[in-house]
Amino acid sequence: MKGSEMTGYEVAGGSPLVYGQVAIREKGEMLSLTDMWKAAGAPENREPKFWVRQESVQSFIEVLAAAENVTVDHLLRIRQGRNGGTFAHWQIGLAYAKYLSPEFHMWCNSVVRERMHGHDSQHLPAEVLEQIERTNGIVRALMARMTKIHETLPQIMAAMSQAAVAQQMAEHNLAYRRGRTAKDIWDAAGLPPKLRGSTVWLGNRLSEMGCGLMKADVGAKAVRIFDPDKAEICLKNGLRHRARVYASERMGQGKFKLVGATE
Repeated sequence: MKGSEMTGYEVAGGSPLVYGQVAIREKGEMLSLTDMWKAAGAPENREPKFWVRQESVQSFIEVLAAAENVTVDHLLRIRQGRNGGTFAHWQIGLAYAKYLSPEFHMWCNSVVRERMHGHDSQHLPAEVLEQIERTNGIVRALMARMTKIHETLPQIMAAMSQAAVAQQMAEHNLAYRRGRTAKDIWDAAGLPPKLRGSTVWLGNRLSEMGCGLMKADVGAKAVRIFDPDKAEICLKNGLRHRARVYASERMGQGKFKLVGATE
């Protein structure tokens, strides 16, 4: 090497990439295919503009775009002007190098891949590498903590909402009651189950006695919701007895109809 002149196939101080005294421009993960063509000896009819038109190349670029979750325009760009040329993602560049010559492809597969994977970080001072590793550890720990927070956030928000509602109700001297349907109250009272019309009858009696709270949509129909505490008082004050009499009469009617149907 004379002065700053480069000979052979080498990487000049980490940048730019040089092959056969031709510098190959790189911009992030993009390489100049035009410079690669020149570095490989400018073979006739193998310019980038001809190569990228091939159907197999187009398919490869589309697959890479899908894998990187970007559009084709992010992987292949053509610039006009004095310093223009065809720039492509380095993986596209490796495929183009294979098309140009075996020797050039072997060099790119080693040097370009190492550059793009950041393997030249091994030349950094030990204290810098240690700091990078420490920073990576901190980032991983933070990401794990953020994942746990994300997983528990719905429960935290639900608890905060319940606490806020409870506080507002306490400030207005309101009490919270979990309403129950007439069927729930009928079953809890130990009355005969699956008796047709029983929950409608009980719901009407509870409404008459002032136990109603609201109406709620359950599936495709609306049901009445009752205060379970008031309902319990009504049951103790005679409603349970009335419900048993009603149930006995309904079951007796059912038996009578069944016997009459068989005679």
